[in-house]
Amino acid sequence: MDHVQYMSSPELQSPLMLIAFGGWPDAAEGATTALKYLARKLPAAKFASMDPEEFYVFTERRPISKVNEQGEREITWPANDFYGYETRSHIQDMLILVGTEPNLKWRAYSNAIVDVAQKYHVSKVIMLGALLDSVPHTRPIRISGGALDPEMAKKLGNLGVRNSGYQGPTGIGTAVSQAFAAKGIAFGSVWGHSPHYIQVSHFPKTSLAILEALDNVLGSAIDLAEMRDTDAAFDRQFKEALEKEDELNAYIHRLERRYDAARAQDTPIPTPQEMVQELEEFLRGRTEQPGS
Repeated sequence: MDHVQYMSSPELQSPLMLIAFGGWPDAAEGATTALKYLARKLPAAKFASMDPEEFYVFTERRPISKVNEQGEREITWPANDFYGYETRSHIQDMLILVGTEPNLKWRAYSNAIVDVAQKYHVSKVIMLGALLDSVPHTRPIRISGGALDPEMAKKLGNLGVRNSGYQGPTGIGTAVSQAFAAKGIAFGSVWGHSPHYIQVSHFPKTSLAILEALDNVLGSAIDLAEMRDTDAAFDRQFKEALEKEDELNAYIHRLERRYDAARAQDTPIPTPQEMVQELEEFLRGRTEQPGS
């Protein structure tokens, strides 16, 4: 069964493929927002999408209903859209997928993505992701990742991107990486670590950090002015919101000291399990305050 529907076919020359998935691998929409921003700024044109019928449980990932300008009701299904960027210059062409982590048939879903990559002779793939971590928003966003391809791993390592060493429940990115590896296509990942105490739909600082890392990997010049303005505006608003949050400020200062110490000693930042335990202790302390 052909899961991908083509609207056009761009003339891409050995493009680099960039991927981001909404859902579990996209804390505070750090990765998908970064890739949508890049697609808009290049600009890249949408040329294909995946039929969602086989891959989602719609009672768990519900479609969105809205009324358009003509007063007609429309349904927006979970999207997996492919974009092509034809540079026609010395800069590398790009094939971009902004997807949604599926509920079902991960292997079939992964193989469908690899089929598109092979159709356009993709030689390298970078997946962007975002996760929650015990890091302060007042420090540079931590970037982790890695690659199975030695050349790509070296390039990411030179930029300070470290393998997280994570083991445990995983996301669609792992299944997709294995599908690419089976076809001999180099696969790397870049993950931005978002502060777990900031509960917002989008944290722009993570998206900006991912784009800056990607810009270094690509050796190109991504226009990041708009994203920097968004980040600065968010930072000002969040700083105002923190003015009367003494308990949260104390917690952030503790994260800052630990972050700085880890950087100075070149030691790893705490594991997700340690992060969850500390967050639970922090929230328990807030709920046990008198009058809370």
